[in-house]
Amino acid sequence: MTSRAAVASRARKGVTLVELLVAVTLLAVGLLAIVGVSASVTRSLGESRSDNLAAFYAQSRFEKIAGLRCSTLTLNTWTTETLRGVTEKWWIVDNGNNTRLVTDSVSWTTRRGTRRQAFSSLLPCRTNA
Repeated sequence: MTSRAAVASRARKGVTLVELLVAVTLLAVGLLAIVGVSASVTRSLGESRSDNLAAFYAQSRFEKIAGLRCSTLTLNTWTTETLRGVTEKWWIVDNGNNTRLVTDSVSWTTRRGTRRQAFSSLLPCRTNA
């Protein structure tokens, strides 16, 4: 002998319209958050690519200078070169003790403006080169 209310509650299966609306709203908010984060990550990756490219140019400059004879280097003069949106200025001075101090200033443009980074290295003069 079951009552009519017990039979009605047993027969009701599924979700209500309110539960469905809440679930869809939570899903939409979560998806929008993921899209927002992915856009931020994409911008960060693009900027880090530019940062790495600038550091690569400075490293390449040091390696090129290290492979040259010290007598062929132009001392105490800024030299400028621009390649792929990266401007590089380097300065070489005699540091004594048969070494050269190389300062490389690299600048590049990001969506937030121009960024600059300076690198320095002390390079020995090769006696046999």
